[in-house]
Amino acid sequence: MDVYKAALAITFRDDSPAGLGSIDDFSVFHYQREINASGVATFGWGSWMDAATADTVIRRFVNLSNPQTGIIGAWSHGAGYDADQFHQVDADVTPTRAQQLMEQLRFFDYYLKGVRTEARARHTLTYYTMGEGRWKTTKVWPIAGTKTERWYLVENHGLSKTAPSIASGEDRYSVDFSATTGKQNRWFTENGGSDVVYTNRADEDRKLLTYTSAPLASDTEITGYPIITLDITSTATDGAFFVYLEDVDEQGRVTYITEGELRALHRKVSHDAPPYKMFVPFHSFRRRDGQMLIPGQMATLNFGLFPTSVLIKKGHRIRIAIAGNDRPTFARIPADGQPVITVARNKQHSSFIELPIIRR
Repeated sequence: MDVYKAALAITFRDDSPAGLGSIDDFSVFHYQREINASGVATFGWGSWMDAATADTVIRRFVNLSNPQTGIIGAWSHGAGYDADQFHQVDADVTPTRAQQLMEQLRFFDYYLKGVRTEARARHTLTYYTMGEGRWKTTKVWPIAGTKTERWYLVENHGLSKTAPSIASGEDRYSVDFSATTGKQNRWFTENGGSDVVYTNRADEDRKLLTYTSAPLASDTEITGYPIITLDITSTATDGAFFVYLEDVDEQGRVTYITEGELRALHRKVSHDAPPYKMFVPFHSFRRRDGQMLIPGQMATLNFGLFPTSVLIKKGHRIRIAIAGNDRPTFARIPADGQPVITVARNKQHSSFIELPIIRR
């Protein structure tokens, strides 16, 4: 089959292109019982900056009982390039390719050759914190000591830990369909494994709706899944919503950290039990749960961003940037017209992001 052509025919998760079954039929969770029963050890290798591979490593780590060695770095697909956006573009990848291969060989030596030089049977996740340059290891997820901080979208495009007290407040945004994260983003570079590069986002952010905090009083580590809640109205019946988490330094340079996206059609948060443990709101993406927007009527978008681990330095600011398109990575939704969205930020309808903060 033509996989690309079949994918274009999918709007809902239970669609069955070419009669080959739905996405659920070939997803890993469909075989969770058999995988757990096998007892086979798993080596998971992903990156905070490589499509959704870090999310995959974490989901396997928490949902499969098999012995697991999970590793999440900040590199390109295939780990050939360093992708910590706080480094110079030409920084050497760490660990080196030779060290990466040795790590994999040690895993296979333990399970296939009986070389018991290291305790490979432990259920461990080793991850890299961007902006800090440190590797850490955990046996649990979320990380011990994680607390959730809620940051509200407030007036003057601010981001504050104090909830809005005003009775009315909102920001209108006419979607700029020229907005882009470029062709060296986490999605394009997965095809071929080239370097992941997000240049200074300051100019691009002028096309977006942004909210920025005051300078941080201390170093702040964010490790886990940020979750965004937006109360919005739109002049269109559907739309694509992109939310970027960014770092703004003292000179105004804007560094991309992670992102999340949701099509408004799929915004319903399901009350059904999710098929496996997850750390973000559960959207079924099934046809029965599809909901078009009603122009001018308030709707809530509540969804997760892809996981990250980053240290935002004292004096830097946290920014949330909202877009309605990422050209040419994602399809334009709606296909035509010029939608205007309104984001509420008041006492009755507050919009906010919840950040997983690690106490340091």
